[in-house]
Amino acid sequence: MTAFGDALRKFRQGSNDPHRLNRRLTQERLGDLIGEEMGDLGYTGAAISEWERGKSKPSPDDRKVLIALMHILYRCSGLQTVSEAEQLLKLGNYRALDEDETRRIFQDNPNGIDAEEAVSKEKNSERSASSWLAGMFSISQNELNQLLTKAREGPEPFWPRVLATLMRSVSDQFSPSMSTILWIVVWLLTMWLISPSLRFPFADHDAAFVALCLYAGASLIIPLLVGALVNTKDSEYWKAQSGVNPFFLRLYTYQGAGIGFNVGYFLVFPLSLGRYYLGFGPIVWLEIIAVTVSVALGSMAAHVVPHNLWLAYKQLTLRDGGIFFVVAFMGPLWAFFFLEYYTTLLHPVLGIIAILLALAGVIIFVNKKSK
Repeated sequence: MTAFGDALRKFRQGSNDPHRLNRRLTQERLGDLIGEEMGDLGYTGAAISEWERGKSKPSPDDRKVLIALMHILYRCSGLQTVSEAEQLLKLGNYRALDEDETRRIFQDNPNGIDAEEAVSKEKNSERSASSWLAGMFSISQNELNQLLTKAREGPEPFWPRVLATLMRSVSDQFSPSMSTILWIVVWLLTMWLISPSLRFPFADHDAAFVALCLYAGASLIIPLLVGALVNTKDSEYWKAQSGVNPFFLRLYTYQGAGIGFNVGYFLVFPLSLGRYYLGFGPIVWLEIIAVTVSVALGSMAAHVVPHNLWLAYKQLTLRDGGIFFVVAFMGPLWAFFFLEYYTTLLHPVLGIIAILLALAGVIIFVNKKSK
């Protein structure tokens, strides 16, 4: 098999038959589609097979066949960018595309010539998500890729098989690793620190002060612990990126953990206010939800924030995202605000108004600082 034939086979196998839902493009169908594109009988499946096996290939002088071939592969989502089309031509020792040929191949997308950046970002996002999933299930990136490839074999939808495969992988090899134990410790520590702040009404001012001091401490400590457990040093994605400053990568990992932790807490806090307004006492499962959501979103944002900054600016510096380190003060500021206006917040109407005003003030402040 030649390099051209091998590349052609991969692009074809990555293509979808436009007339047959959820079916890969076969050699026979590719030959038929070339005929439709050219307005003739096209090619047999055997002829396409010979191209892929290196027994023959389109003549360099017959550019119409090559352009039709690449247009079909692009239209069927197998070949996606100009660089991939150029790569296929180069492997077959064909001359490069001219401007007119490029437009003809990518005519279905008005921005086809500029599609490279969008596809690159999409692939980077997929790699980042894949890396996060591998870390979550404590398996290597290669193992995850193998599991996903195997799970994709079969009828649609494939996601139940992906989930079942991941869960089976965890159950088959589960043992309380040090990482797992540390995550459990962080969860338990978070439970101890933030639960008292959700158990209002407090017995007295001293009890409120202690509960909110514990929460303020959690808002500073837990993001540091979550960020430390997010391993960027061994991430295959970050290793592949050139010019990444390890110090700023870690710094924005901690920032993301802080943002996610605070967002998680504030998502659940209104539920605690709601249960108080309805006359219910402290509810343990609500505290468990608050802890779980805060830690989970902290871990998620620790992965997402540095990645998004890297995609946006192609660098990690304080200039681009430093303002958002104000998140480190959100916990102590909220604790002070809650303690100062405790009785107002517990009023069903005034409490909602006060919280909305406080959130609006934070949003306005962040927007002004980020401009």
